[in-house]
Amino acid sequence: MSSVRVIMAERAMLLVLDAECPLCRRAAHFVLRHARVPVYLASLHETPARRLGGHFGADPGQLDSVWLVREGELHRDSAALWRLAQGLRWPWRGLAVLRWLPPAWRDGVYHVVGRRRHRLAPATDWSREVEGHWVTRLDASVCRRLGLPLALVNAAPHTADHEHPPQGV
Repeated sequence: MSSVRVIMAERAMLLVLDAECPLCRRAAHFVLRHARVPVYLASLHETPARRLGGHFGADPGQLDSVWLVREGELHRDSAALWRLAQGLRWPWRGLAVLRWLPPAWRDGVYHVVGRRRHRLAPATDWSREVEGHWVTRLDASVCRRLGLPLALVNAAPHTADHEHPPQGV
């Protein structure tokens, strides 16, 4: 396998979402079931989001958006969703055609759903399927796979690299 293929095979996506939102939880479970590339999950309420927000100049306190980090870039709102679709298996990957809609339309629908997201899905807990994908800190391996600078690596030596989803959400 060529070195380019090895590098691309190591690429992953990080979906940063509102871990307290039932619709977001259901969406994360869906993504994990249909992903064709490795997917990490993180909460907008935790350290990785703050570190990424500082790096990209974005506010993780803005909870009406999902973030997608892929190949060293941060994508938000509807742009995050169609790029996320590119990492899914067929037929779901076909949703990436949404990129051809005018951004104002895409984002308009996205924000209407975002404002109502807590009411659009029944309450659900995280499944065991999520445990291996949850990121509570950025380590060197995760940063490399996401195309992020190693300067974002957390310096917490006693924290596990990947832990269970937040408790009590």
